[in-house]
Formats: sequence, C-alpha cells, structure tokens
Amino acid sequence: MRKILVLVIISLLTATITYAQTGKIAGKVLNEKNEPLSGVSIKIDNHAAGIATDVEGRFLLKLKPGKYTLTLTSVGYDDKTITDVQLDADGLQELNIVMQAKSKELKAVVVSVSAKRETDFALLNMQKNNASISDGISAETIKRSPDKNTGEVLKRVSGTSIQDNKFVVVRGLIDRYNVATINNAMLPSTEPDRRAFSFDIIPSSLIDNIMIYKTANPDLPGDFAGGVVQVSTKDVPSKNFLSLGAGVSYNTISTGKDFNPGYVSQTDYLGFDDGSRKLPANFPSRSKFQGQDFEPRAEYSKLLKNTYGDRYNGNALPNQSYQLSWGKRFELKNSAVLGSILALTYRNSQTLVEGFRSEYDNQFTQVNGAAYNYNDTTYKFTTSIGALLNLSYKKGNTKISFKNLFNRLFENSNLIRRGVQYYSSNASVYAQGGETVVKTLYSTQLEGDHSLKNKSKLTWNVNYALTLRDNPDYKFAPFIKSEADANKNDVPYEVVLRDTYRFFANLEEHAVGGNVNYSRPFNLFGDKASTIKLGVLSQYKFREFSARIFRYNRAPGSNFNEGYLTMPVKYIFQDANMNKDGFALEEVTNTTDKYDANSMLNAGYVMFDNRLNEKFRLVWGLRVENFGFEVNTADFSGLKVKADKNYLDILPSLNLTYSLTSSSNLRFSASRTVSRPEFREIANFSFYDFVRNVQVRGNTKLERSQNTNIDLRYETYPSNGEVISASVFVKHFNKPIEQYVDAGSSSLNMVLSYFNAKYALNYGIEAEIKKRLSFLGKQSWLEDLFIFANAAIIKSNVNVDGLDIAVADKDRPMQGQSPYVINAGLTYAGSNNFSASLLVNRIGQRIEAVGNDPKGIPDIYENGRTIVDFQLSQKVLRKRGEIRLNISDLLNQKSVFYQNYRIDTDKISKRSYKSSEDRVWASSRFGTSLGLSFNYNF
Repeated sequence: MRKILVLVIISLLTATITYAQTGKIAGKVLNEKNEPLSGVSIKIDNHAAGIATDVEGRFLLKLKPGKYTLTLTSVGYDDKTITDVQLDADGLQELNIVMQAKSKELKAVVVSVSAKRETDFALLNMQKNNASISDGISAETIKRSPDKNTGEVLKRVSGTSIQDNKFVVVRGLIDRYNVATINNAMLPSTEPDRRAFSFDIIPSSLIDNIMIYKTANPDLPGDFAGGVVQVSTKDVPSKNFLSLGAGVSYNTISTGKDFNPGYVSQTDYLGFDDGSRKLPANFPSRSKFQGQDFEPRAEYSKLLKNTYGDRYNGNALPNQSYQLSWGKRFELKNSAVLGSILALTYRNSQTLVEGFRSEYDNQFTQVNGAAYNYNDTTYKFTTSIGALLNLSYKKGNTKISFKNLFNRLFENSNLIRRGVQYYSSNASVYAQGGETVVKTLYSTQLEGDHSLKNKSKLTWNVNYALTLRDNPDYKFAPFIKSEADANKNDVPYEVVLRDTYRFFANLEEHAVGGNVNYSRPFNLFGDKASTIKLGVLSQYKFREFSARIFRYNRAPGSNFNEGYLTMPVKYIFQDANMNKDGFALEEVTNTTDKYDANSMLNAGYVMFDNRLNEKFRLVWGLRVENFGFEVNTADFSGLKVKADKNYLDILPSLNLTYSLTSSSNLRFSASRTVSRPEFREIANFSFYDFVRNVQVRGNTKLERSQNTNIDLRYETYPSNGEVISASVFVKHFNKPIEQYVDAGSSSLNMVLSYFNAKYALNYGIEAEIKKRLSFLGKQSWLEDLFIFANAAIIKSNVNVDGLDIAVADKDRPMQGQSPYVINAGLTYAGSNNFSASLLVNRIGQRIEAVGNDPKGIPDIYENGRTIVDFQLSQKVLRKRGEIRLNISDLLNQKSVFYQNYRIDTDKISKRSYKSSEDRVWASSRFGTSLGLSFNYNF
C-alpha cells in the first residue's frame, strides 16, 4: 500500500512540474458510420517510420515543435493527407479524422485537407451519420464552453431541457420515458422513487461526448420513449493533467439571511449523518414495542434524540463547490498504454425557499373552497460529494477498462409553516417539520473492446450498482389555536398530537448486469460497407425497503400535565417530558410499510446496417426483451400481497436515411419500445408527505406500457457546428402509466396513486437552427459567435374509456407531457480565450397529478417557467487558469402548481394558468444565483 501511495505522489508531482520541449499530436480515426478504425497506418512527412491506430482508432505522436503533414492509409479506404498540423512546445494538437470508403472504381484516390478543416468535418460527420435520429455534443464543443458538469452541458442539446439543473427532459416527456447510459452500461437511478439520473455529478471536463438518441435502434435499451442519453467519459488521457477548481455563489433570497435548518449534526458538512438522527440500535422491534404499556414506551422514547425546533444560530453561507481532476498516461513496454483519470467533487448549499400552499374542496365555502392557506419557509442544507475513477489498459487491438462512479447526496430540510385551516373552526396553524435524506450511488463496470480479424469487433461489459436511501427521523409537529387568538402572544399554540409523526426508513438496492456485442462487415449487393451486429444483455435487481412510523400520545387518565401541550416545539418532546404523566411514542407502522422486490431483464438483438446504394442507408433489426418482476408486501390486515409479472417484448426498429446531398439528410424511423413501472409504483406502500399533506401509494396491478414511435426528419449541416433541422413525430402509448388523485381522496386526505390509462396519442413537430453569425460581416469574431434555437410543439390525448377510474378531464394531455419546449441562446467562444453564453429555456404547463372530479379535485398542473442563464469565462495565467461568472435563473419566476377552477360546469375550457381564475395549489420562488469560480490546470 505504501508503494502505491508513493507512486501516486510521484505521478502527481511529475504531472505538475514536468516541462518538456516536445509536443503531442493525438487523434481518433473514424469511418463514415462514426465507427473507430483500428490498424490505420499513419506516417509523418513521408518518413518511413510510422504508427498504427489502436482498438479505439486512436493514435498519439510525440514530436518537436513545428508544422507537420500526416498521411493515413488503410485497406478499403481512400488515402488521406492532413496538412498544416501546427505543434507548439509542450502543446497538444487533437485531431478527429474521417476516412472515406473506396468507391467501386478501383482507381487510387488521395484526399488532402488541412488539419482545421478535417477536424471541423469530423465533428459535422458525427452528427450527420448517426444511424438514428439523434443530437449530441462533442468534447471539442464542451471544452470551449464554460459548463462545469454534465447537467449544464445538456442544456445545449437540441430538444432537451433540464429540471433542477440535473434531470433531463426530452421532447417534453418526464423522466419516466428517458433512460441514461454511461460507457455502454445502463445507469441506475439516483432517485430511488423515480427513474431519473442526476447528471450534475459528472464533471464536464471528463466527458468524451454525449449523444441523445430520440429513435430506437436494436442495440439501444428498449425501455424508453423520449430519449436515450448516452454519456461517454474519458479514460486514457492524451496528456497528463492536474486541475483544481473552486467556486462560490450568492443567492438573492438566501445568502446572508437568517438560516434555520433545524438540527445539524457534526458531520453534515461531510455528507454523512453522525448517527444521532437514526433509530437507536437498542430500540425494541415493532412487535415488541407495540405490546408495551405506556410507561415502558415512555422510557424507550427517551432513546430518541429530541431534534425538534431551532438548533442552529447563523446566516446562510454562500453556496460553495470544489473540484479536483487528475489524469496520468503511462507508456509501458511493447507499445502498451495504461491510463488513469480521477475526479473528486464537493458541493455545499444553504438555501431557503418561500412558498404558499393550499388545497381545495368545494364543501368548504371560505376562500373559494380552500381547506387551508399556509405560508411555508423551507430551509435546505445540502452536501454532495462525488468521485469518478477510470483505469484503462490498451495494447494493440485490445482495451480493458475499469470504471467507477460514486455519489452521496445529503439533504437536510426544515419547514416552518404558518397559516389558517378552515375545516376546524378556522384555526390558526403553526407547524415545524424536518427531513433528512441521505442518497448514495456507487456504479462500477469492467469492460473490454477487441478488434478481431476481418474487421470484426467484440465488446463486453460487466457492471454492478448499489443504491441506498436512508431517511432518518422525518418528523412533523403541528400546533393550533383559534383564529381569533392568532395575534395574541399571551395565548399559546397547542400541539396536535395525532399528527406528531416521526418516520424512519431505509432502502437498499443492488443491480448486477452484463452485455456482449459482436459486429462484422459483410457483402451485400457487391458493397462491403454493410455491417451485422449481434448482442445479448442481462440485468438483475434486488431491493429491500422498510419503514417505522411513530407519533406521540399523552398519558392516560387525569395525571397528564396539560402544560406540556403548549410548550415551545424545541422543548415539548424533550426527555424530561417522557414519563408516566407526560408523553410516550406510539408505533403506527402498518404491515404495508415494508416490501422487497426483484426484477430480471434478459435481452438479445440483431441489427443490420446496409448501404443500399450511395444515397440510401438502412439500419434495421429486432430486439427481444424478457422482463419479469416480483414485489412482495402485505395489505392492511397483514395478509401477504405478491405482485409479479413476466413480459416478452418483440421490439423491431427501422431507421432509413436518404442523403439528399453531402451535407443534407432525410430520415425516417419506426420502432416499438416499452415503459416499465418502478418498484415503488407497484409496492402497496403508502408514504405520507407531511409537506404536501398527501399520501403516495403504489398499485400492485400496474402493467408496462407498449409504445409505437414514428419520426420523419430533414436536416442539413451548412458548415461545422451549424445545423438546420425539422421533424414530425407520432407516438402511441398502449396502457401508459400515470399518477392520479385516488377517487376516495379529499383535501383533508389526498391520496396519490398510479394507474394504466387505456391508451395515449402523442404527436408534434420539432425544429432547430444553429447558425454562425459570420454572414453579418467580415469581422473575425463573428466566426465564433453562434445563435441557436430549438422548439417542439406537442399535442397529446389520453383515453380512459371503460376503465374503473374517475378522472376530472377526459379530454386532457398525458400526465407529465408539456405542450411545448423552447430552448434558445447566443454563444461565443473565440480564440482570444474569452467565452460567453446566454441561454433561455421554457417548458409548457404539464399535469403533475390527474384529478378525480372537476367539482372536487381537478387536475393539478405545474405551470411553465422561463429560465434565463448567463455565463462569462476568461482564461488567464497563460491559459492555465480560467475565471467563470454564472448568473442562473435571472428572471426568478415563481414555480406554480394550480387547478383550473370551474365550479359551474363539468367542462374544462382551458388548461394554461390564469392567476385571476385558477386555484393555486402551491407556489414557491427560488431566487437568482450569481456564481464566481476559478479553475487552474497544472
């Protein structure tokens, strides 16, 4: 261990202080299908000696400063000469090169092009020649942007938007319909209760490229309808590097203000709970505790730490972030290479959110049917730590990689609520609630990449993922007094014991999987450019979840000390009050508050990539997925409930591309895909959300949705980085999964659950333009100034005819589907080491939960927000340092959840938000953030 530590220290020092009077030319050689070409011979200035590309099509040359010419040759491809390759001392020149397949005429062809033009062409080629309809962003573009993490990078991809700066939305479809992969392995969800990956945990400097596939291919996962986000991270660096970064940000409604996060433990800044919030190990089991009398329960209640009330005195500090990235390349004997990349990230934020919350029931006549009106202040203390470690070995036609990703998110929130409830004699309410959630993700994979004879290729991947969610001591304590006494300080609030909940839960999920893929070229109609690809995949998941729920009750009889009921929240549940004349915990855990689940996915596919002629390319094939799951829980009587399903899905897909010109395509795609429910949505478990005052319950009868997708797209690439495209698409969902308000709900007891609609139809148009502004004049800086805009207009309808489900609006859009998505921006990244960007994003209103009655609980909508972000970046200190200024959410618009209110008719005449008419269910404002960061490359 000591030798390894010494080696790492020496490597770090070497990467930091070494200065060599040589430079490096690094690159990647691809064919027209964006496939890497191994074994391509590369010679420098016609010298006899040369090198060959490796299994990834990559090469690296170490040369003295100067200008060079490279000559590339490979069997079956036209020779290519790259001129004007300028290399500076200790510099790195990176090239992306595309080789053209030889035409049927056997005459020799030599293509000569400058280094700059060739790199430009390679970037254009990657976008233009993908088999499926897709949009992406390359490492070259990322390098020129000020984005710090993958979440920020994805804002620049057409047809996508980002929620909370980390969750991706494709074509207005919520996370249920999107899937994420990293380095050929499916990413586990960072959110155990939904299928969503937090993309902000991956540093942008370690991304090789990102592709979002909007249409299916047989070699892509079949469980999507919006998009597959494919992230490829770097592994073997072309140049050793060590980078350190730090940043702070100021929030206009949080930073410097009084901050009351409730209880804070000694290790919260490190992203770990110190154990003081957990249910003690010596606390009795559920069966033992529920059988105890009041006095023993009071004694056991002292084992729980009193964490209610104000426990912190200070102001909100600026948000802070730190990042370290290190890369090392080891040249071994026999031309082998060992590469390593390490990244560590740390973030801490302290924010407050001011909000309003209400619910409505038409049996109440006050305030337009409001059951209550609450003003909420939520204080959030968040720590995130992350690590990425990639190790790769390359030799000849073989590459083996070991890739790891770790993230821990610690969130501690404290809610202070004040307001009036109208269903209990117009009582004035004060409440305090605290929640701590610790989420952990660890993903590891071992993968191989092998180039075989006859230009065939074999890749494989084995992977494991661990997901943990610890929810220690989610607590709530409400107090009331009459509305007439609301402003009388001498009249105290009295605790409502039946709602003094304390909730403890643990979730643990393991996923293990693997895949193997084989491809080789073959001859079709005399054209050797056709390829066949075969593959198999398997993934097994296992989850265990358990929760225990308590509330406080008072001592029986006349000896109870009534003065305890009006004590301040900080002291009311202290140990001194846990006695025979005071309080004791009562366990209210149900038999439904525990479940275990497992699933098995086995898949296989065959895919053909055919060049029918020089104009037509057909990529088609079949994917077969066998998926089964089992969820074991119980009903309220204690009887076991088992939900199990097994599906065999045949998923054909076809992508036809017609090359109108060398820079324009007309594409057609048709496919079948599926959307599967998550374990949480199936389990018969009810989670009471004290903040929203709702229960969220699973449905053991949920089934998967089958989706039919058709796309037609025109695209043209006038020059590198420029694109103009227009698409139309239609999607049919058979039995789509939606969240709805259960028919037995009321504003005092709202239950959200899930159901399968009969079917849904989704169709729309999408357009994009990204244009360099050089046409405005001859100034050189206009070459680096881009304007872009993309927008999608989507129409969807859901059919529930014949289902035993009461809904408020039978002619409504899909739950979670926005009617439009708009992205626009202006970016500049010039050779003067200065860059700037202005980004605008808006998603239209969408249904948060399907309502059950227009006169009771109508559909709950989330209103759209316009988000404007501004970024400036300047390289300093001989280009080794970079200063960045970020302004996020410049407009600071409210987030609004609302219900269309029409008490006089069953017909819903509109869905968009109108403040003068609609009922606001909840609203909040997050503030504008101003950030300053500095990054230095040693």
